[in-house]
Amino acid sequence: MLIFFLKSFFALIVIASIFYYFLSLYCTRKFFRKGRNASSGFASPSLRSGFLPPVTVLKPLNGIEKGLYENLLSHLQQDYPVCQVIFGVRNLNDPAVSVVERLKKELPEKDIELVVSDKIIGSNLKISNLNNMYQRAKYGVIVINDADTRVRPDYLKRVVAPFEDDQVGGTTCLYRTQDSFSFASAIEAFFINGDFLPSVLVANYLGMQFGLGATIAVRRRVLDEIGGFVALANYLADDYEIGNRIISAGYKLHLCDYLVDVVLQEAGLMEYLRHNVRWARTIRSCRPSGYFLRIFTRGTPFSIAFLIITDFSTWGLALFFVHLLSRVLTSTIIEVVYLKDTKTLSHLLLLPVKDFITFIVWCWGFAGNKVVWGENTFYLLEGGKIVMAGGGAVISGPIPAVGSDPATRQNQ
Repeated sequence: MLIFFLKSFFALIVIASIFYYFLSLYCTRKFFRKGRNASSGFASPSLRSGFLPPVTVLKPLNGIEKGLYENLLSHLQQDYPVCQVIFGVRNLNDPAVSVVERLKKELPEKDIELVVSDKIIGSNLKISNLNNMYQRAKYGVIVINDADTRVRPDYLKRVVAPFEDDQVGGTTCLYRTQDSFSFASAIEAFFINGDFLPSVLVANYLGMQFGLGATIAVRRRVLDEIGGFVALANYLADDYEIGNRIISAGYKLHLCDYLVDVVLQEAGLMEYLRHNVRWARTIRSCRPSGYFLRIFTRGTPFSIAFLIITDFSTWGLALFFVHLLSRVLTSTIIEVVYLKDTKTLSHLLLLPVKDFITFIVWCWGFAGNKVVWGENTFYLLEGGKIVMAGGGAVISGPIPAVGSDPATRQNQ
């Protein structure tokens, strides 16, 4: 009886995963057809109308990351008429300060400001940094993104265009990476491009929306209405929270037809695992039922388990190879055809390895509520709040600079 149950359960997961792979391919194709090509100069009706309100860009910094100068420079080379860019650090000893000062000297005509403040309003140090910068913001549209993002000159136009609709309270962007220089970075690139991006498009197709840290733009009045950064100060998934609060306040959250490029950082396998366990536990705390249902997108280990438990039967072999073909085919099309990542072809042998690693991380995500972010350890509470290990939910007073986490997608 147990064997029959396991066979049925494994087969169900594998079949559901196959269906999910093709659904993700359909949603990815639909997204790119809508924008014609996320890396092209496609102009939506809003772009052609000349809707270009003044914008303030907030960029929290924490240490030197790979490609930091080029990343920041790309945000200062926007084809946009009025744009203020604010960089924020927690102390003058942060090495990112020298990069900002260099940019200010090279581009004196740009509206660039550096905010240095150690004021802490909560456990999420990135949000404290953003709140300090927000006090100096001039304009009514606020764009937030991370230090490891690199954009093209039409970025702001594309991100701001949906605000022409008064019902749009915020916009957000998907992201991709084409950098892979080690085993860990190749696994990370596979995960971002082949798993995370399509999963967001499937969720969006099914009516689920949330903010993504690579870019969140929000009307200033809407940000103030939902409590500003102070309301987010003790949440780990600040991007998810701000998107969710925009929607809960009755506004639309628009997923832009634009892909932000993320520059991967040098990181070992353990750093990659640490980052992804943090990510997994964060998702679990925000959407526990959705996190559990991810089991139906993890078909690779179950296809092998089904093959073994059926003693390599004809049905076992058939399901295994159908799953393998579906997984490779859909991943290749998504990454090569739509994301233009030709390195995928040389890394296909890593796909089963990546699937096993992500399955282990998914299981690990259930085991505990401790997460490591930079040099700090936090405990996750119900609803996605965090407290620093050994401290309360809100930290007051100056603290030492926190070292950067090269494997993380969010900058403190």
